[in-house]
Amino acid sequence: MEKNIGKVILVSLPNTKRPQYRWIVKKREDGRYITRTPKIGVLLRTLQMKKNEDFGKETLLPIGSKPYIGMKTAKNKRKTKTKKKKKTKREHFHIRNK
Repeated sequence: MEKNIGKVILVSLPNTKRPQYRWIVKKREDGRYITRTPKIGVLLRTLQMKKNEDFGKETLLPIGSKPYIGMKTAKNKRKTKTKKKKKTKREHFHIRNK
């Protein structure tokens, strides 16, 4: 998460189903992160501008929080099944005539 300091990212919080946007402001000495949440009514496309009036007060990120990894990334990491080799007409004809 250190590479995300100063960025607005989706964060998976413990005991919640949906990830939430957070602006990671800084890291404390003990390793916990201080974040700011966007206010209600702020458009997602304007979050990257990081205006002071678009975000609420600084809060401490709970222990166990991690950056959200989308489904597209997770799908690519799964092992793919090997496809069965199709039989040629000649092999198929051989099997039938035995």
